[in-house]
Amino acid sequence: MTQRTSLPRSARRRRGLTFTLRTVAVSFALVVGDGLAAGSAEAAEYPSWDDVIAARSNEATKQGEIVRIQGLIAGLEAESVAARVLADQRGAEYEAAQIRYDAGVLESESRAAASTDAAAEAAASSKQAGLLAAQLAQSGGSNLSAILSTDSRGADALLYKLGALSKLTETTSRVYELAAEHRNVAGTLAAQAQVAEDALAGLRLDAERALAAAADAQRSVEAKLAEEQGRRVELAAQLAVLTQNRAATEADYQAGVIERQRIAEEAARAEREAREAAARARAASGGGESSVPFFSGSGGQGWGSPLPNARVADEFGNRFHPIDKVWRLHAGIDLVSPGGTCGASVYAASAGTVTFAGSNGGLGNAITINHGGGRTTVYGHNSSLVVRSGWAVAEGQLIAKAGTTGASTGCHVHFETRLNGTAQNPRAVLGQYGAGF
Repeated sequence: MTQRTSLPRSARRRRGLTFTLRTVAVSFALVVGDGLAAGSAEAAEYPSWDDVIAARSNEATKQGEIVRIQGLIAGLEAESVAARVLADQRGAEYEAAQIRYDAGVLESESRAAASTDAAAEAAASSKQAGLLAAQLAQSGGSNLSAILSTDSRGADALLYKLGALSKLTETTSRVYELAAEHRNVAGTLAAQAQVAEDALAGLRLDAERALAAAADAQRSVEAKLAEEQGRRVELAAQLAVLTQNRAATEADYQAGVIERQRIAEEAARAEREAREAAARARAASGGGESSVPFFSGSGGQGWGSPLPNARVADEFGNRFHPIDKVWRLHAGIDLVSPGGTCGASVYAASAGTVTFAGSNGGLGNAITINHGGGRTTVYGHNSSLVVRSGWAVAEGQLIAKAGTTGASTGCHVHFETRLNGTAQNPRAVLGQYGAGF
């Protein structure tokens, strides 16, 4: 292979390009803050090939450059770890915000129901009071002169009628008091219900912001890993030239460029193959694991189970969490496959855009898909993810492999359907399209 002792012009132009190098100590600050402060990172200039070639002429300079490059490689690895830690933190915050929103929905619904019941009870009490008042008026009320002038049946009859009217008046007073009390309770509960409903809007916004932050962090990790992988290859080539004390070759110069191209091509190939596999699955007439039955929804959009032939192992609704040991909403259903769930293919329940694909706290490796019209689906506890945030997916497209990551007691697919952020029972949502479980 032809050796070169001078750099091409394009390589010389790259001299002076600087990147941010974060130390391991600084990286841990990411887990307790919103990121690195402007002054908390060292500005590190990556060596150009001119630097490497010049360093070979002097042993002391060469050794210094070797130490420098080794430090840069270690720093890249530390920065990758820090980015991964931050992405995991953002994913956990997204899950926590969603749990708070789900709890807020239950609180709001509970207070609204209590307010409705109290209002109905107050209306019934007021109606009863009105009926008693009418009865009292028909009986002559407390007008003693009217009773004396119209009743000639004697003292006993008169005393009986007076006693009955007294009790009716007393009962009417108690009913009026009870009706007033019920109205007051209904008013208080209505105010509490309004407060809970108002708080719900903020909780929903918090969940949406947390989702966006988690998705941004995950995309940042993917971009950083791709860039740093190419950068590490280039640094390794420079290090090899110095440690082997040899002239740099064209292959050395191009190592980083070629690696970056390979990473980009691999990502494009993965997305293309996923789309092609989905197209083949939709076109197939039947047979094979990829043949997923789908049913037409509104606008012709198909809907189907993310895990074909699955049974429901745990239902939607309030439950005692088996790991966290607290009562809270189980916002989806847990699906298991009779043929074995670990490693089974997980499919998009309907067409949409992936808004999140990464670590999601207790949901482990999870995916969120936006189907439009406020409808989203979530797929949790996967062992590996096939799609990335931002990808458009078709109904029945392979998106993940099932697993037991996160807060899980065994391999299953945690499947959620939400409308405008509010969890709905997937049985009912897919059932309306004929796609039952």
